[in-house]
Amino acid sequence: MTKWNTAKEILFEDLQSASDKELQLRTLLLGTCFLAIISAILTAMNIEKGWWLMTVSTSLLMVGFIVAALCAYRKKALASAAIAAVMVAITFSFYAVSGENEGFACLWILLVPVIGPSLLGIRVAFFLSMYFQLFLIALFYTPLNQIVVDYYTATFLTRFPVLYFAAFGGMGVLAVQKQYYLNKTVSQAYHDGLTGLYNRVYYNQVLEKCANKDFSLVIFDLNRLKYINDTFGHLAGDEMICAAADFLRNAFGPDSTISRIGGDEFAVVSFDDPERVSDQLADLIRETRTWKCTFTERDCPLVLSAGCVSRSEFPEYSLEEMQKEADRRMYKDKAAWYMSSGFDRRR
Repeated sequence: MTKWNTAKEILFEDLQSASDKELQLRTLLLGTCFLAIISAILTAMNIEKGWWLMTVSTSLLMVGFIVAALCAYRKKALASAAIAAVMVAITFSFYAVSGENEGFACLWILLVPVIGPSLLGIRVAFFLSMYFQLFLIALFYTPLNQIVVDYYTATFLTRFPVLYFAAFGGMGVLAVQKQYYLNKTVSQAYHDGLTGLYNRVYYNQVLEKCANKDFSLVIFDLNRLKYINDTFGHLAGDEMICAAADFLRNAFGPDSTISRIGGDEFAVVSFDDPERVSDQLADLIRETRTWKCTFTERDCPLVLSAGCVSRSEFPEYSLEEMQKEADRRMYKDKAAWYMSSGFDRRR
């Protein structure tokens, strides 16, 4: 993956896990509350000094941050970040055009690339920073500079957009690098390295959120994996595990949470109707019969024993009881397959 593709992936694709989104919501809530308090203090100072235009601007900023904090509290991260960004864009643009406070207010714009990525998220902060870069170029380097020529020195007019660009570029690179390694770390923490499926940690987190929801749980066990490992080697076993993972992906699709929860164990959490899940199970069984191994010419069938339960079937069960029932049905299915196939279960 090239550096540009990495940056594009971070900026334009939603790679956040549930825990990462929760962290951003908390950051937004605390950040916007803090900034609302700072805006309130600045408003009081402006009233005391009689700077009425600044008073209006900081008052609007305070209201905007309060609304953004309420959105974050209601778990609307994008709305919260967008509202905060719009209020910052309007107010800081006014500061630059008005030249209030002897031009010092213009320096607030430098805060955007510094704290924007952490507070607003990479995506919103990137577009806000790009807006200010274009805004400063238009205001200071085009005939529009006649609006502010009396407020700033010639040196300031020439160099401030360059200073902002340096801050934007430097902090932008650091923010993208931080988000890239965060995404990579989160991915490794929640995914199985061999199959790319979710791991047991993520599976447990998803299951905990299903306590009061209608869902179906399917536990799978890959039959004869020990025999394959002992007879043909662990590379052969890995091939069978990866093939099973692919069949599960194709059968249950992206709307289900598919996890590898043990060496030869898999689990699927689905919010589809139980009848739909039963159809998907039937499709899975039919498709696995077509699998051909590459490590031997002997017939080595890929068989997944399954135990399926649904909340509608056991409305009073706890999550632990549902898992136990799914395990019980899976082992019953496993025992029936070994009995009918004639294979030695101990191998």
